[in-house]
Amino acid sequence: MKFKLKGIIKLSKEVPEAEKDIEEFLKEAEKDILRRGVPEGQEKEASHVKSWELTGDTLKLEMESGRRVRAHDGLLRLKKPLGQLLGPRYRVGVRGVKVEDYTLEMDAPGVSEIPGLRELPFVEDADISQGIIRVRFQPLDESELRKHVVDRVVKHALSLVESSQDLTTRVTRATPGEIVARSEKREFFFDGDPTEEAMRLGWVKKFPGRGQWFYGPQITALHRALEEFLIERIVKPLGFVECLFPKLIPLDVMNRMRYLEGLPEGMYYCSAPSRDPQTFEEFKNELIINREVPMDLLKRGLKDPGYVIAPAQCEPFYQFLSHEVVNLDDLPIKFFDRSGWTYRWEAGGAKGLDRVHEFQRIELVWLASPRDTEEIRDRTVELSYDAADELELEWYTEVGDDPFYLEGRRVEERGIEFPDVPKYEMRLSLPGQEKGVAVVSANVHGTHFIEGFSIREARNMNIWTGCTGIGLSRWIYGFLAQKGFDTEKWPEFIRERVDGVEAPRIVTWPGKD
Repeated sequence: MKFKLKGIIKLSKEVPEAEKDIEEFLKEAEKDILRRGVPEGQEKEASHVKSWELTGDTLKLEMESGRRVRAHDGLLRLKKPLGQLLGPRYRVGVRGVKVEDYTLEMDAPGVSEIPGLRELPFVEDADISQGIIRVRFQPLDESELRKHVVDRVVKHALSLVESSQDLTTRVTRATPGEIVARSEKREFFFDGDPTEEAMRLGWVKKFPGRGQWFYGPQITALHRALEEFLIERIVKPLGFVECLFPKLIPLDVMNRMRYLEGLPEGMYYCSAPSRDPQTFEEFKNELIINREVPMDLLKRGLKDPGYVIAPAQCEPFYQFLSHEVVNLDDLPIKFFDRSGWTYRWEAGGAKGLDRVHEFQRIELVWLASPRDTEEIRDRTVELSYDAADELELEWYTEVGDDPFYLEGRRVEERGIEFPDVPKYEMRLSLPGQEKGVAVVSANVHGTHFIEGFSIREARNMNIWTGCTGIGLSRWIYGFLAQKGFDTEKWPEFIRERVDGVEAPRIVTWPGKD
């Protein structure tokens, strides 16, 4: 990896008489300032001043470096000591530094194309030739350099050239997609489309929003029956305590989860209204006259997005523990939440009742020692097997290939501990389909959230977090896909909760066959 930089250090006035001192300063910097922190034997990787010129009140420099003390860091290192030299002797201050031209070269053998590299922030241009990537940065001021934007672009560029083997494959000892458990074969009592049948019977009605449904009395009764059953069979035996988690999540929390880096296109973003009565008065008047929502005025009246609607449901747990100190002897901490909807933007992937934008889940989250964290996760999966067996449902479990928390860590970072198996995913079989519907997502995060939210153990002992999402909406879909809508085919303890529940009579709905 090689960095080539043309930059300037701006002085408070012209000082031609200082040229000799500046020359001596830069020679000494090669031996000291630009070498600090560089391991012995790697001096060639540090910053070097290749040429310089004092023109008026501007010191122009050309610098090169490898990985150690990258050229832009070297430029920043020169600023303060140069001011300490010139100030007392010549009454000259250093006003600031700027990079006018900056290129990065790095090896990428076998890579011929990297989609998205040119579109990265602060990148002027990028190309690949003969296994070498060349990135040219836009001009960068001192504040941008101190925010480490170059280092972040380099890190992201490295992630883009990573081999097709992603982080999940690298940290998982089992093979993603490998089936690790399976139930006995079950008799299916329905071979239709559960969504179409639910609509025909009036159990659900399509809502105008994409991926949304109005759930009528019968399917809601089934929902509550399955919810209480799963809580009794999975949640309570493991000692989880119920909490009410917020569903409006600040962007800062999502950023610390690394969710914004991994799946920014998969969330609903929320904006608060600004304090602009005049804009909203115009909005109301135009709406009254035109009978159409004036989107331009509405956008003008909204602040920038500051929140997302919870896409994972576990987010508040990590914020609750943020910067707290726990004692390993007091662990595990085990909470669960079932207080509302989870929202994800599926783009073109929304379909039927099984792939929706708005869905219900029971979310289990915990903090414990690494061993206990994995044992709790495994027990949630085992009890889910027992629950499905009691419901007489056919299921299988596979090693997950898309742990949500790994999306933001496309390049593995030193110091983050990962479990051998980050995720198990339990699915209910769907008649006539190869892939079942995922009903349980059981995750161990290692120290991902421990580090991201600065959670500490009093004696610096290792602690991990885990979460298991029990997808109620998906359990309902899988149950109906296998059992159908004839309640006589259902287990009695579920049937008795739904029989007798009826939808109101409406002349025009549901439509008649």
